[in-house]
Amino acid sequence: MFFKQFPKTSYSIENDAIQSQITDYFRYVDVVEKFADDLYAYQNVDIIDGERPDNLSQRLYGTPDYYWTFFIANDDLKSGLSAWPKSDFELSQHITNQFKNLSAFRFPIFEDAPSEGDKTTPLGIPITNEKYLPYLRLCLLIDTLQTDASVSVKVFANAKIVDFEPNLSQIWIDNSTLTWSSDYDPYNDQVGDGGTLDTKYSAESKTAMFNTSSSQKENYSIQFFEDSTTPVGLKTAFIQETLETATALQPSRATEYRNMSLTTFANGRYEITNSQFWQDGKNAPAYYLNSNTEYMSGPESTSYVSYEDEIIEENDDRRTIKVVAAPYIDSFAQDYKRLLNE
Repeated sequence: MFFKQFPKTSYSIENDAIQSQITDYFRYVDVVEKFADDLYAYQNVDIIDGERPDNLSQRLYGTPDYYWTFFIANDDLKSGLSAWPKSDFELSQHITNQFKNLSAFRFPIFEDAPSEGDKTTPLGIPITNEKYLPYLRLCLLIDTLQTDASVSVKVFANAKIVDFEPNLSQIWIDNSTLTWSSDYDPYNDQVGDGGTLDTKYSAESKTAMFNTSSSQKENYSIQFFEDSTTPVGLKTAFIQETLETATALQPSRATEYRNMSLTTFANGRYEITNSQFWQDGKNAPAYYLNSNTEYMSGPESTSYVSYEDEIIEENDDRRTIKVVAAPYIDSFAQDYKRLLNE
């Protein structure tokens, strides 16, 4: 293995008097800097799809033994094999695994909030605080019904929020967690019991969240779900922070927010309107081509590069690397090993 060539050095791992023998990886930098001034001939080479470092060494030098020189000559490869370009098949699998069960929704900032129904992106809602994320759900109202003259029931489709990208106005959900809930406890008691009510709303929840047959615009709410494991006071802290943020975002509604009870607010009064969604999260925007106007480009923005395209571009860029020209490879390897152990 390549790193067997590195010398050993004494090091105190626990910062105590006990010295251990470890590989001196720090020597790597000094050697590379010495070579920076040497006149070895380099050339650029394109890595063939699926070609491993030892395969490339065989193709260039007639032996697989010089594979390690690629990691020396290229800064982008210094993190090892994880930085080596993936084959088309490997990359496809990597992207699929990375975005498995992830969907993204866009909640843009509207320049004139009142004209959009007083809805705005939750840019400052404290879901960026990781302590809240395990308890938050993105909810969509799917049914309102009257059980009797005095009880009005709301039913929501909901999914766990797993991430929030405020600079991109994106809320990410785990679409494998789609389920339903209600503001009426007798209905909540039937969530997951397999009965008629559970079957009905379980099916509706899975289709309602991504209803592509109608307008993409829907009114959602962010709700805090708690159980016996939820830290005491966490829900109250979240709601209070949310009220403060909502007031800051829409000062014209400050009085309305102040008059809301914490319970009312927690039950979904903070509504947000999405403009786009990507059921397969890999198709969501990784960045906008004009980042200065991404929020003001209208309810829908199509001028962007997706996460999938960005990953493919980065992988393609890594396919071209610098290598030592074949006539110099033996001298390079010998001098490198000598300098490494000086």
